[in-house]
Amino acid sequence: MKEEREGVWLRGNLHMHTKRSDGRLPFEEAVALYEDAGYDFIAVTDHWVVSENGQTPGGMLLLSGCEYNVGEHVREGVYHIVGVGMEREPALSRSQPGLAPQGIVDAIHEAGGLAILAHPAWSLNSAEAVSRLAGLDGTEIYNTTSGFPMNARPYSGLFVDQLASMGVLLPCMAADDAHHYQADVFGGYLMVHARRRSREAILAAIREGSFYATQGPRVSLTVEDGVARVSCSPASHVVFYSDSIWNAQRVSSGEGITQAACRLLPQETFVRAEVIDAQGRTAYTSPVRVPVKAP
Repeated sequence: MKEEREGVWLRGNLHMHTKRSDGRLPFEEAVALYEDAGYDFIAVTDHWVVSENGQTPGGMLLLSGCEYNVGEHVREGVYHIVGVGMEREPALSRSQPGLAPQGIVDAIHEAGGLAILAHPAWSLNSAEAVSRLAGLDGTEIYNTTSGFPMNARPYSGLFVDQLASMGVLLPCMAADDAHHYQADVFGGYLMVHARRRSREAILAAIREGSFYATQGPRVSLTVEDGVARVSCSPASHVVFYSDSIWNAQRVSSGEGITQAACRLLPQETFVRAEVIDAQGRTAYTSPVRVPVKAP
């Protein structure tokens, strides 16, 4: 997350489904569930059905959303791409001949939205293949529905690190991808630091990287003079991930940790951090490029 500025912290979920596609709840009930849980914004992202921008009577912001998918087999590539914040419906059709992931990303952008790669670990996405996509605005590092008891690949940290090692640093997001509205709700979300509580400010903050992904803990990462530093809510473990296979300061463990530091090695080109609290919940920063020291 970038350096904090004046503004407000807002909690949101950018991936969920209703009976408009393959979710178990009607649209209105799903929205009300998140509003009752105290969320500030959500995007309902039914498959191939675009939801509209709006606001509930209680004040929760609704960002337009849709999930687009192509590919049937992992050998050819399965890509689920979530579009959020579109100003108009993207020019996309499920039956569109030759539709490819790049075409989905481009159409979302042309409609003014963000294009987010959904559950890459669940989809068995290849970092090499995704590195050839231009313009992705982020990727889910954690997806609640992809975990127990529904599935078994909720975490995409390895994918994020492999991609970053290739020089592609995608912002990391967490989302529920709720379908059943049982164990798949409120498990992963974004905390966005926006200048004000509005749709435009939320989208601007996400584009600027002013957010972090979490299951509950708070986290902030800075890199200065070759040292990565984390500030966080009380944690049991702080882990610094990079493109080095070994760093003696990578892990800090204890009780109630709120600060941790890791001196980066000369070969490390990126770093990100994860914070794990006493309940096993994790917060995730996005990977940041390590500044190259002047000779």
